[in-house]
Amino acid sequence: MFKRDDLPTLRIQSLSVDADEDDLRALFEPFGRVVRANVIKDRNTGESKGFGFVSFESRKDAEKALAKMNGYGYDALILSVSWSRESIFSTSSRPR
Repeated sequence: MFKRDDLPTLRIQSLSVDADEDDLRALFEPFGRVVRANVIKDRNTGESKGFGFVSFESRKDAEKALAKMNGYGYDALILSVSWSRESIFSTSSRPR
């Protein structure tokens, strides 16, 4: 099993308020095995806050998804895809 910090994770921004985890999976599974897909939601309304995270089993698959999906038009919005904060640090350069 993977630890949370070991997974290559992408941050997806500019999601619509209607977006959910199934939408993220459907968008990103064509690039490889998605281990986790989370849409961050408002506690009161249950609507998407406009961003989420997708974790892949393989870094190579995450890199393909990043290259293809950054700037992709979805649900009348343009997605902004980048590495999540945890994924950009290697273990040797991680702040202590």
